[in-house]
Amino acid sequence: MEVSRNFHMNSKNSVTGFQMSRTELTGYVVISFLVVLWCHYKWTRRRFENLAAKMTGPPAYPIIGSGLEFVGTPQQVIERIIELFEIYGTEPFRVWLGTSLGVTISKPEDVQIILNSSKALAKDSFYKFFKNTVGEGLFSAPVHKWRRHRRLITPVFNANLLDQFFPVFNEKNQILTRNFKKELGKTEPFDLSDYIANATLDIICQTAMGYNLDTQSNSESEFADALTKASELDAMRIYKPWLYPDIIFSLYTRITGKHKVYKALHKLPNQVIKEMKIKYAQKKLENKCSNIDVTDSEKKRLKVFLDTLLDLNDAGANFTNDEIRDEVVTMMIGGSETSGITVCFCLLMLAIHQDIQDKVYDEIYHVLGDTDQLITIEDTTKLVYLEQCIRETLRLYPIGPLLLRQLQDDVKIFSGNHLLPKGTTCIISPICTHHISELYPDPWKFNPDNFDPQNVEKRHKYSFIAFSGGPRGCIGSKYAMLSMKVMISTFLRNYSIHTDVKLSDIKLKLDLLMRSANGYPATIRTRDRRPTYKRN
Repeated sequence: MEVSRNFHMNSKNSVTGFQMSRTELTGYVVISFLVVLWCHYKWTRRRFENLAAKMTGPPAYPIIGSGLEFVGTPQQVIERIIELFEIYGTEPFRVWLGTSLGVTISKPEDVQIILNSSKALAKDSFYKFFKNTVGEGLFSAPVHKWRRHRRLITPVFNANLLDQFFPVFNEKNQILTRNFKKELGKTEPFDLSDYIANATLDIICQTAMGYNLDTQSNSESEFADALTKASELDAMRIYKPWLYPDIIFSLYTRITGKHKVYKALHKLPNQVIKEMKIKYAQKKLENKCSNIDVTDSEKKRLKVFLDTLLDLNDAGANFTNDEIRDEVVTMMIGGSETSGITVCFCLLMLAIHQDIQDKVYDEIYHVLGDTDQLITIEDTTKLVYLEQCIRETLRLYPIGPLLLRQLQDDVKIFSGNHLLPKGTTCIISPICTHHISELYPDPWKFNPDNFDPQNVEKRHKYSFIAFSGGPRGCIGSKYAMLSMKVMISTFLRNYSIHTDVKLSDIKLKLDLLMRSANGYPATIRTRDRRPTYKRN
């Protein structure tokens, strides 16, 4: 009995020992698996980490990378971006974007390499934040879609189309001029954007869709309200990393009811596109049945951007309804806020620098005289100094202070002779490049002579990248420049602008775009239509 009992106890101990060994074995397997995963992770990232080790940059932490550097208000974020470039200079430096490696590119020679490389055409995943608003238009489209759309759409932006837009430019600016009369005689400053934002939106809606939104006369516009809220919603997402996953953001917008903002934004374009497609098909059928040419009235009708997309479709482009809408909305958003903010900044600069304002007005007077004749596309080519002022405004305050490109293959840059590995995010910063003192002496000063032809000739072509550059550069840069020239010249023909703000008072903030944190306060007076300077 004793032997039996001892045998039974020994058997239990051996079983228990076997069970513990199995537990230990499981632990060893799990640990080994994690070690292998870690080694594989480090091995696949070795090129990024080797490159990062050769560069300076802000501190980074697991998972969040250098994210703590950019915690704060929209004003604090842009201040920190500028501060980082002041600390680390124009040489490339690393910024860990979570677990992804970002490398800043500032020098024009390096900027040219990246923006012109076929290996750097892809936008960073950051641009997915805009997809609920602009879909996959030229701004945010993946490379394969962008190539096709860009090839088809680029010829659309020719001189003939831009010339047709001039009646709209003039009509909307005449309304803007009348609206500004409300501010005459007032000593308290008003915010320029309260008027200019509506005007630029009306212009782009008319030229993109042929739709008269008329927000200048009727501030209650569902589309205008949705556009503002959609921009705010996208900007809010940027500063809340927990909303980065699409599924989380989708749940958030549905729970809060904010998904209706995007529906409201797309409602008008969808409706207009549907109506235009029906009219387009009817006209095509009528012309085919009657076998006659287009009437004179049709020839005189304003041909808008949407018309050209439908023409492309008729020629075999096969755009879907969503693709047409995405391109129209992209143009509308890109052509309203960007132009509006730049015009506000430019007028504020002219209010601060009265001598430069006088010089601009003198040029306008020389070109257009003291009559009320409408400006033409030929007149705009003569407003050379005004264009210098607009470009200097864009240099000083680029609307998009950061451009992010993800490399699809290795790319070598001049600075440091660095080879940037595939998967690197290149952070191109117009606000840094535009403020390199070797390129622009006293870079935070407003000096339109920076864009005197002789000075431009001395600088590298990519010293000015307000409209980006290379194959994915802004397709609407000529449209934007013409639109802004017409708006500013029309304003200055009628009013002089004044402000108590100093250049040092201007604070910036960054949401989707960079803008003045404190608005654009100014007062206006009726213009005395006489030249200020005697021309040679």
